[in-house]
Amino acid sequence: MHRRKFVFLFLVIFMFSCTKDEDNHPPVADFTYEFQSMIYTLISNSTDKESDVLTYDWYCSADSIDIINSDKKTAYFSIPSLDEPLEVTISLVVSDGEYSDSVSRTIVIPATSLLELWGLGKSLQEEKSNNTNYEWYMDQMGTGSCSSVNCGPTSATMAIKWFSETFDKTPEDARNTYYLDCGWWYTNNIIDYLDKYTVNNKTISITTTDVLINELDNDNIMILCLDMYYIRKQEADEMHVDKFYSAENTGWGHFIVIKGYKKVDDITFFEVYDPCCFGKLYSNNTLKGKDRYYRDEDINLATNNWWDYAIVISHTAFKSSDGVDVRKIEHKNGG
Repeated sequence: MHRRKFVFLFLVIFMFSCTKDEDNHPPVADFTYEFQSMIYTLISNSTDKESDVLTYDWYCSADSIDIINSDKKTAYFSIPSLDEPLEVTISLVVSDGEYSDSVSRTIVIPATSLLELWGLGKSLQEEKSNNTNYEWYMDQMGTGSCSSVNCGPTSATMAIKWFSETFDKTPEDARNTYYLDCGWWYTNNIIDYLDKYTVNNKTISITTTDVLINELDNDNIMILCLDMYYIRKQEADEMHVDKFYSAENTGWGHFIVIKGYKKVDDITFFEVYDPCCFGKLYSNNTLKGKDRYYRDEDINLATNNWWDYAIVISHTAFKSSDGVDVRKIEHKNGG
């Protein structure tokens, strides 16, 4: 009798063990990837019959590659500037809390120039940048209670900082000079504020965008007041070309600073400091409003439809007869 009980108990344990082994279904790791607009998107299609809840860990064999959302089902990375193709191994480890599985794939990242990464093109033909050796970009975010409409005060402050490294006023100081009720600044307010701090400036008519290039070639920068509706929207988050925020309707008056240009594949892009950044970052943690590139045809259209002039700032004094008479032109606002 005892022998029969022992045999029965052994069979029950054996059957339970077999059933448990059959019911254990460790996750199976798998993923696909897509390459578009200089970004690799990694998509897990891992499976687990026991649970819909999986954790994800993405890894790359190259230190130069930073995987964003490395703990999510879908992750991505932007490719670095490369003189030669780079072979990397991308690995994914998935776990259901008890069991895990991993898979690795080799990806050959193509050689890519910085121009291509930024969306400008391949062949650089001409360029000019009137940068300084110190920081002068400013984001209108955090510039006081009127920050949402402080593109004018911020652009004017940036221009004065470019003119004089020792200038220590802020966009909030500029705002406190005109329109304390958060009204939009006008182009004449910009001019008055530059004059307040004895900054060399003149205002020119934008007959063609060639006049802007001419001023940049003469080592000057400019403030434009334009309708951002006419600046096309970016195609990809990591590119530096076109606007990175929404301006879906006409009448989107805005101030920007133009400080250079690049001619690439027969297209001219103006190098811009756009204050309407509000902390938006590329994956490398640099601000998107800094060193942005807007196409000359878009700049031409955006100024034609708003304020077809440019306020030029120079380290060299202008003659009183240079530029247009700002007392006799219509001024426009931006916010």
